[in-house]
Amino acid sequence: MNAKAIVPWLKKHWPIPTLTLVALAALPTAWFFADGMRKEHIEKFSAEVTKDFTSVSENTAKVSYYIPSVDGSGKLLEKSSVANEAMIVRYGDVWTQVQGKVGAVSERGNAFNQGDHKPLISGYFPKPDDESPASLLVKGRQFIGEYIAAHRAILRSARAGMPPKADELARRLSQHAGDAEAKIRAETGREPSPEEKQKLGKELLDMRLGAYQAQARDIAVYADVGVFEGVPAEVPDKAPSLAEAYDKQERLWIHADVFRAIAKANGTSAGGIGDSVVKRVNKIVIEPAKWDSTSGTPPVSAYDPGEDKVALNFSRSITGRISGPGTRNKWYDVRTVKLDVIIASQRIPEFIDALATTNFMTVLDLDLSKIDPMVDLRDGFSYGPEPVVRAEFLIETVWLREWRKPLMPVDVQKALGMVEGVAGGDQSGGAAAPRQPRQRGGAAGGGGAAGGGKRGGRDD
Repeated sequence: MNAKAIVPWLKKHWPIPTLTLVALAALPTAWFFADGMRKEHIEKFSAEVTKDFTSVSENTAKVSYYIPSVDGSGKLLEKSSVANEAMIVRYGDVWTQVQGKVGAVSERGNAFNQGDHKPLISGYFPKPDDESPASLLVKGRQFIGEYIAAHRAILRSARAGMPPKADELARRLSQHAGDAEAKIRAETGREPSPEEKQKLGKELLDMRLGAYQAQARDIAVYADVGVFEGVPAEVPDKAPSLAEAYDKQERLWIHADVFRAIAKANGTSAGGIGDSVVKRVNKIVIEPAKWDSTSGTPPVSAYDPGEDKVALNFSRSITGRISGPGTRNKWYDVRTVKLDVIIASQRIPEFIDALATTNFMTVLDLDLSKIDPMVDLRDGFSYGPEPVVRAEFLIETVWLREWRKPLMPVDVQKALGMVEGVAGGDQSGGAAAPRQPRQRGGAAGGGGAAGGGKRGGRDD
């Protein structure tokens, strides 16, 4: 096609060349704008990705791992790290081991605290199967009879005894004096001379001291049933309430532990009281229970689930241990004991050690005073050659609830605020069954793992 022919053709077919030129011109323009849009989009996307990555790496991906402390007061082995399965599994394994060890310690603590303590009679605590008045009377009087007998057994196990009875010894000495004077009269035909009477008096004194010393060699400590406050001499006609009986049951356990510690401190005492640490027990007085054991209707406290960590109050005692209604202590009960003894002054630490190794017993206070052994000797108490003092101990005893709760009458549980669903003042006997709280262990508590937090202690 020549040039003259092209021009008419273009005029006739003008859209084709026009669109071709537009397309050719659009190619570099489109490339320019498309490339600019791509760069802007990439930069924007890159900024968003960087922001998200930074957020994830600095916050979400890192977690705090820890093991709850046994007493629930804090966190152990705390570490902030990127989340990973191996770390979670490892902390979980450590937490499981801690739980197992705390559980083992708890079991040993309960076993140590309970020892061989058990109810005096079966079928009585927490309540008898037969609650008819006649049956309660029989069971109650049987309990008191066993209570009296158990204290005599405690004394026997500690090799306790008293000096020779004064009237019996006086009768023996009077008989000897009469025989000696009769012999003088028969042999001389006269009354005994002053010199002979003086000699006889010394002989009687030696006999008296010999009797005292012989008794002291046969026993390890001076004590009788009268040293125990509140132990009746005989079975009364009236039976105690279940709350009163349970109070006596706990008192018996405390009495047994104190005398077991005395026996442990005294050892074999081959030489009798002369070798003993504790020479004589004057009195044991246990503080009243946290319920009124004399009325038979103990006061009721509102249910309180208590704290996982036992509260301490050092204004009350040097140990800070408190218990009873209002303390939020669901783990144990504290009862203090006043013990009045004559003890070898230089061996007091041996008795304190014996208390601690016998049960959860701690000396809170100790008052010492001088005595004159010769004055006591006139009454038959022979302490041996060691220096002795009068010691008044204030002893704290701790009793875990885990093994005692199944034995507690419902009135006692109500009074201590242990029965869920019982409001303060509710004296009904049909209380809801007590819920066993989740056990966590602790210094004197029983049960499983201590502390709180997630398994493996991870805070997200």
